[in-house]
Amino acid sequence: MPVREALRRLQAEGAFKFSDTARLSVVQLSGAQLRDVRDARVALEGLLAERAASRMTGVDDAEITQLYDRLQAAADALDVPGYLPANFAFHRRIYEIARAPIILGAVENFWVLIGPCFVLVAPDATHLRRSMDAHRRILDALMHRDGPAARAAVTDDIMQAANCLSRVIDKPEKARSVAAPKRRRRDVSA
Repeated sequence: MPVREALRRLQAEGAFKFSDTARLSVVQLSGAQLRDVRDARVALEGLLAERAASRMTGVDDAEITQLYDRLQAAADALDVPGYLPANFAFHRRIYEIARAPIILGAVENFWVLIGPCFVLVAPDATHLRRSMDAHRRILDALMHRDGPAARAAVTDDIMQAANCLSRVIDKPEKARSVAAPKRRRRDVSA
């Protein structure tokens, strides 16, 4: 798919917006939008985790454990560029095990909206520790085939991340720009 078409698709899904000068930028969620995404993710991802727990196999156990170990290593090293894709891979593999592709597709659409926000909280060591505690509980629940515990742990993980994001998003714009990590701005011309 040509790059322009891929970008237009992401724009249609709400991940990017085009300016009048054809510059592309990431959409910043409002507090209300964040809460809507959080609530939808809790419902859908919790359901997928619960289903996955009852469908796990020995091969799945090994794959999920390996993904968890990769995620833990990135968290221990405070490797944000490594942590974010490892987090995505861990959750996505669990949800694939649930064998509910329509629900997974909806979840991935929410990830497109929320993903760019995670760079605001991922560098925080306290957030990473709390997140890894939730990931450990997810892993344990799956290994014990405990669907309700898997749902609860995924819910906790999503709620913790949303609470951290909410504190950043709800700050006035000036305070947020001071708190956010300094990076070069990248605009993509279409």
